[in-house]
Amino acid sequence: MTEASDSDQYGHVRLTVTEPDGQLITEVLPAKALPGGLVELVGSPGLVTGAAAGDVLTLASGGFHVVRRGPNDSVQVYADPPLDDHAMAWLAKAFESVGGYVEAPPQRQFAVATVPTAAGRDTVEAIMSEAGENIPGMEWQFGTS
Repeated sequence: MTEASDSDQYGHVRLTVTEPDGQLITEVLPAKALPGGLVELVGSPGLVTGAAAGDVLTLASGGFHVVRRGPNDSVQVYADPPLDDHAMAWLAKAFESVGGYVEAPPQRQFAVATVPTAAGRDTVEAIMSEAGENIPGMEWQFGTS
């Protein structure tokens, strides 16, 4: 954990994965420290795959391991051109309808939706199929397996 005070046990963690082509991807996410060296993600990764908000992890040099899945899946959305206000509003409304939420960095080249697992993958696939018809240059993937 970095940037955490002892009183709140919240801070940030750096998650790193190695892609099949050997490329390292690193992302800094908000997290909560738990006993035993565990951390709980507070946000879902938009670039790193394999975890979502609510997952409990152990961290190791060069990677992480999910100890316990939380109640969410993540959906990673990439766009070229970047997501505009219309696209962000469309995604936010669609995912709010199933209890999720959408976040993106200021440049909006990607976004991440955190959606309750209970919503179901078929529902997410239907949302993203419709999104593809409304958002030019968009690609997506489940960030959790």
